[in-house]
Amino acid sequence: MVAATDIEIREMPTHTVAYSTLHGTVASMESAVSSVRSWAVTMGYTPQGPVAVEFNEPPSGNPAQEYDIEIQLPVPDTAKAHPSDYAQIKRFEPARAVVMTLRGPADLTNLGEPLERMRAWMREKDITPGSAVRWVEVTDPTKVSVDEQVTELQYLIRG
Repeated sequence: MVAATDIEIREMPTHTVAYSTLHGTVASMESAVSSVRSWAVTMGYTPQGPVAVEFNEPPSGNPAQEYDIEIQLPVPDTAKAHPSDYAQIKRFEPARAVVMTLRGPADLTNLGEPLERMRAWMREKDITPGSAVRWVEVTDPTKVSVDEQVTELQYLIRG
């Protein structure tokens, strides 16, 4: 199990993202993340932050479960895409989220316990969760050791 910091409510600012959507399993999203990053680099856009993987519902422990997934990579506000491009461009509108920071190795297939802790925290505070959950690798797992990895779980909330 990974160590988690306190849970907090955070305002998520507006920003421009290159994004791509897919319907698939957690395992299928890795290639989509790589494709969005490759598209941005090929287009000459420097990422402006970490990749976020947004699920239309909280991920379960079932590896065969399929989701509607959106891969989001912050890019400069001047970024543009052709309608036929792999990735498209949109504004990530301001939102509020309950955020838990995970330190150490984190795996999307083992998020049941952290997500339940977040839901319990929201129940205590009388906060209504939305349906979207975001997985954000704050540190690049290819550039830091497993123990130095930092990942955020962001549960978008209503109101």
